[in-house]
Amino acid sequence: MQDYQILTEKYRPNKLDQIIGQDNIVKRLHRYVETKNMPNLLFAGKPGISKTTAAVCIAKELYGNSWLLNFLELNASDSRGIDVIRERVKSYASIKSVGEITFKIILLDEADALTKDAQNALKRTMETYSSSCRFILTCNLSSKIIEPISSRTSIFRFKQIKNEDIIKICKNICEKENIKIEFEALEAIAFMSEGDARKAIGTLDSSMITSESKSITLKDIYEVASFIEPKIIIDIIKKALSNEFFASLIIIENLIIDDGISSDDIIKQLMKRALELNIPNKMVIVELVDIIGETDWRISEGANELIMLKQMIAKMVKLGSII
Repeated sequence: MQDYQILTEKYRPNKLDQIIGQDNIVKRLHRYVETKNMPNLLFAGKPGISKTTAAVCIAKELYGNSWLLNFLELNASDSRGIDVIRERVKSYASIKSVGEITFKIILLDEADALTKDAQNALKRTMETYSSSCRFILTCNLSSKIIEPISSRTSIFRFKQIKNEDIIKICKNICEKENIKIEFEALEAIAFMSEGDARKAIGTLDSSMITSESKSITLKDIYEVASFIEPKIIIDIIKKALSNEFFASLIIIENLIIDDGISSDDIIKQLMKRALELNIPNKMVIVELVDIIGETDWRISEGANELIMLKQMIAKMVKLGSII
């Protein structure tokens, strides 16, 4: 166990072709590697969908064994200020590259966390050292990148990874690690990861470590990921709509007090399951979404979690009484 390597790093792609779920983007990026030239790039999209991995793969394929000498990775959320851009980024950009490629690459991860002043300083650095350095910026929200920077980049919008691709990734890892896994467990991982491959692999990793055997069951996934069985979530809603206030409330209290499930996890799963309910009157689903959404907002504003969840159940009961 001492030599155990975290699966997200062990199975991180080293080549563009190994990236799953972003086929169109991979094809476009391949052209830059083939021509040995590229513009400044902006990778936008949710976490865990291969933005940073794609940037590292480009560097590895362009520079080969000397990629570390020509590639600087900075997390902009850790270094948000203008001084970092003026000092570290500027000094690195001014140095010539090693090897036949005429430019170096600076990766600014989570660039949408940079302050406006830092982004303006970055814009000037991009202009000054355009011949000796290329920038790859990653962000969750491209709207937070100032227009003078986004106009100087080629924008790639990474999409959420499909459930079938998440299943494929996890199944492949299990085969290589000689671990058996139930298909229902793979489906649960894909469902709860919400298109985030890193989250899915992390859940799989935790399940492998905590499992007492060389197999992973659906129950293992539920326990590791603090995931609630769909039947339990549906019971909460159905009992509330059937005027069973206290029965629904007991389920909520058991999840929070006995199982240690956070209100955030409960609300997220309630929202997902509410949208899947087979109710003829679709306005009931609309009202349910409104009730759950308001509860989430009030808790995020600092209201007591348990009180708000009880109020949510009470509102569902009222809704059930008029349908």
